[in-house]
Amino acid sequence: MKDEGTLDVLNRLRMDVSALGVHELDHGLGDLEGRVLPYATFPVLAANVSGSDALSAEGDGRGISIKEVDGVRVGFIGVVTDELPKLVSSSTRAQLTVAPAVSTANARAAELKDGDPDNGEADVVVVLSHEDAASTATGFSKNVDAVVAGRSHVSYAQTVTGVEGNQIAVVQPDHYGLKLGMIRLNYDRDTKKVSVINVENQDLRQEYCHEDDFDGINIFSYKRYNKMMDLGAAQPVAQLGTDYLRGSDGVTPGAHTGTESTAADLVAESYRYWLADIDPMERPPASAHYVGVVRADDLKADFRYKSTGNYHGEVPADQVDGLFTVDEVRNVSPDDKAMGYLTMTGAELKALIAQQWRPGADPAAVQLGLSANVDVIADAAAQTEDGAAPSIREVRVDGQVLEDADTVVVASTQELLTGGAGFTLPNGSGVVNVGSLGRDITTNYLASFNQQILKPSYAKRQVGMSAVPKPGRAGTVTATMDSLAYTHSTEQVLGARRVRAVSGDKEFFSQNIDLTVDRTGPTTGKASFDLAVPADAPTGACRSAEATTCRWVTLESVDGVGRVLNSFYVEVPADAKPIATPSAAPSPGAPSSTPSAEPSEVATVTTSASLGAQPAPSATAGSGVASDGQAVASPGGGGDGSAAPVGVGGLPAATSGAGNAAPEDRGGDGRPAGGTGGWSLARTGTSLGAGVIALTLIAGGYLILRRRRQVD
Repeated sequence: MKDEGTLDVLNRLRMDVSALGVHELDHGLGDLEGRVLPYATFPVLAANVSGSDALSAEGDGRGISIKEVDGVRVGFIGVVTDELPKLVSSSTRAQLTVAPAVSTANARAAELKDGDPDNGEADVVVVLSHEDAASTATGFSKNVDAVVAGRSHVSYAQTVTGVEGNQIAVVQPDHYGLKLGMIRLNYDRDTKKVSVINVENQDLRQEYCHEDDFDGINIFSYKRYNKMMDLGAAQPVAQLGTDYLRGSDGVTPGAHTGTESTAADLVAESYRYWLADIDPMERPPASAHYVGVVRADDLKADFRYKSTGNYHGEVPADQVDGLFTVDEVRNVSPDDKAMGYLTMTGAELKALIAQQWRPGADPAAVQLGLSANVDVIADAAAQTEDGAAPSIREVRVDGQVLEDADTVVVASTQELLTGGAGFTLPNGSGVVNVGSLGRDITTNYLASFNQQILKPSYAKRQVGMSAVPKPGRAGTVTATMDSLAYTHSTEQVLGARRVRAVSGDKEFFSQNIDLTVDRTGPTTGKASFDLAVPADAPTGACRSAEATTCRWVTLESVDGVGRVLNSFYVEVPADAKPIATPSAAPSPGAPSSTPSAEPSEVATVTTSASLGAQPAPSATAGSGVASDGQAVASPGGGGDGSAAPVGVGGLPAATSGAGNAAPEDRGGDGRPAGGTGGWSLARTGTSLGAGVIALTLIAGGYLILRRRRQVD
């Protein structure tokens, strides 16, 4: 619709002033200068952007607009996000220079209050900031009296203390006009001091300030919105059994985009489904791996079980909960970005995933939602070190360890694939666009299940994992795990709650997972402990080292009712004797605060989470080389193992001893057999990535990690 409906309403509202955002540049700088700015009857300010004479001339120039109200001069300063260069096309990026938003606003505010009329003067200064309120509000100076923020789509209304101890009214009124942000200030004409009276958000879906809506409804209903309503916005497309939520700070979904979320993974899976559903003439080769990827902050709402949409009376009130409509999908992906796909190598996909971590940046992590056939293991030890980005130990796609030379077809937004979303990708010019839009893809995917109840699996797709032999204690390993849990409290109740060890059919160790939410990164859900493999543990052929016979136990993460979500195997050479044999008495299924293993053999648990299910590779026993290319030391039983390298590998489900995973019945084109267009992830609540991951401790002990399919 070329923004015309939005601009028509804002013009009719007699908007005084606005600030530049990212999407004003979606069609390039020429479109902004030649169409958007002339169309708008209000100035669009960008004090921290240079390179466009037309943009710099808006308002009173240099990103400033001054309006006099009852003899009081109110100065507005507009700034756009520091990340603008990452979020626009390369051609626009080359034309514009972006300075830091907060420091630029502070500099302009100082000029407006320095008493020099040559650079403009104002009694009250309001910053219009295209940045998230919570992350930037306290950085403004004493010359800033109020901030109207907006980017993260998270509602915010507070009086905060600025960098110089000053009080600043800050409002971020949700998004798309759903709320009206209101700031009330007091200006004392005698002392020339500004004070905050109050700041609030009014929900315009419940409160209406005017009987006259400035004809806005007519503009949208008749000029634009009828086209969208013809698509049946109120039509239910899916039956949800529970919520699929975005990353949370522990309370608010959407407040944390640096962690894995069930909502983002669901959208990414819909992108993979789309690749298999494209017209055969335009579809990429069936021989390649298909992968869906979505940037977490592309999602602006959650997939909610409780009704949030307007059903226009088409669905009885008592049948609304659980139904997810076309309109609600639009709320999840309101930007409706153009889709594309890009063929890349396994090495390039690994490099893309590694860019989730951004040490020293704010935010320090930007998570990618991944389709259900992708599983990642990162180095958990590195994630706990200040300023360090973890290495990617292993990526599996469709049950196979992804080699650097393998071919992968990645489906995502064209914005991400062409480097406009802060991720660097190779060969952006190779992106194929077949005319599809993101939320249409997600809508079609959900509709393919024909109202079958959809529930997420709470096993993780991205997991942090590291392990080392315990020095001086043969047969004992120290395991560090993170990213085992989701971040919202309701999903933590349903997800992993504890880690347990099982020898044969008896549980001998149990410890709660630390569910403390990491608000800056993906590591929520941590566990760290020493584990001694009992002398009477089952034995069998060693799976990944130059030893003949090994003892092994199963290590599992389980939910509150004892259902296994992730399974791991600890394996040591049979001649590595433990100091003591722990009791094999079974323990109850509920989370336990004390392990049932002998205390001298077990350390305390810390926690963290972020990676996912790993499909089964072939065993490499006796090869002498770990799957990451490191040399494998011949295991002794008595060495301390302190210098032993840690490798990553896999183990076939049939030899793991964890039970049989359900087969993955896919057709040759990567779709489920039968060609229904549905994937078993959403139908059953299980992960398509079911299979095996191995973390191998070379010399002294071996830790094998296996991801088992959840059965609902």
